[in-house]
Amino acid sequence: MTSEAIDTNISTLKFWEQPRQVHRDTFKWLRENRPVNWNDPPEALDPSLDNAKGFWSVTKHADIREVSRNPKVFSSADGVFIDDFPQLETMLSFIVSDPPRHTSFRNIVSVAFTPKHIKKVEEQNTKIVREVIDKVAPLGEGDLCELITKEVPGRIFASYFGITDNDEIKYVMDTAEQMGAWSDPDYAHIGSPLQVFADATSRLGELALRHARERQKNPGEDLMSWVSQAQYEGEKMTVEEVGVFFALLAGAANDTTRHSAAHMLALFAEHPDQKDYLMEDFSGRADDAINECLRIEPPLMHFRRTAVSDTELNGQQIKEGDKVVLWYISGCRDADVFENPDTLDIKRSWKQNPHQAFGGGGPHYCLGNMLAKQMIKAELWEIFTRMKNLEVGERDLMLSNFMNGVMKLPGKWTPEKKS
Repeated sequence: MTSEAIDTNISTLKFWEQPRQVHRDTFKWLRENRPVNWNDPPEALDPSLDNAKGFWSVTKHADIREVSRNPKVFSSADGVFIDDFPQLETMLSFIVSDPPRHTSFRNIVSVAFTPKHIKKVEEQNTKIVREVIDKVAPLGEGDLCELITKEVPGRIFASYFGITDNDEIKYVMDTAEQMGAWSDPDYAHIGSPLQVFADATSRLGELALRHARERQKNPGEDLMSWVSQAQYEGEKMTVEEVGVFFALLAGAANDTTRHSAAHMLALFAEHPDQKDYLMEDFSGRADDAINECLRIEPPLMHFRRTAVSDTELNGQQIKEGDKVVLWYISGCRDADVFENPDTLDIKRSWKQNPHQAFGGGGPHYCLGNMLAKQMIKAELWEIFTRMKNLEVGERDLMLSNFMNGVMKLPGKWTPEKKS
């Protein structure tokens, strides 16, 4: 295949409007021919954005891993998207930072994830999933995104705040969805993509800060309270930092979990043999199955770093100040790492499946990956055991170069009789 036969101009929204297979073909060609490839500046999402610089696309698993594990050379502090969002520092301070600041935040948050707390969170997650399916299973048909994959993480992440009011729970879900879909036409009525993102982050941030202040004064049995009280070497997060962290959690983690679950329902519908194999021993096979689905459809397509000094990557000279974009959707299908990379095979063990759906390792590897997988595991079990004869339609994908999102997913099943 020659470069003329495919579209390698991945900087435009026109490229991302094409079918996903076009994207896969492009990244396959880049992995084999230009693994570290220079791209023109991205189309400006908003006139106020300074997107004058082009960027390096990093497409190989090993190179993504190398960049991710070397924050001294490849910094997150100047932004994590292809597009330059200088306004992100306030909202995403936990992600848009480097050691030692990032290490301090991460250490404090990790203290809150004790075995006792994790067990309580998992029990709460399972309870919420069952309550959602209790309402959905008797219906027989509907949009699986709206009914389940959006509802479950929305309610679970609201519970991490200690939120129990249904109106506030819906507010968290809707605002989190908007935060991750800034370039999708469904939100164009709000304004430019930057305005869509800024509106969502502002509203989510205000809600999180209000609850963080309340939890600091009156801690309860929820994740926000535990983080508020956590200390590492005598340091605690300020109430503002706790608020920012949970706004990030509700937005970023909520959306990624939601879209991953939707992709998995579609994948198992397309590969019924894989679903049958899973259900023969769900408890023993679910972890590998979820990891394989995450490899095939990672929720985030990229994160970015910025070179802080001149360096070399896979033979390519990178200059100080250059943007370096890590394409997880490419690294997860690298034939040098995965046998038959385009084939869904849930028999792959973790040793055979070092996917990059949660990043390429290093200090920014997703802190909540175990909670996310536990949540999805509970969803799949309830759906596949209670929504009999489930038929899943075509995925309506989000228009984005960042979030591998599913906006709608129609489904039909045999209604469960109410007891």
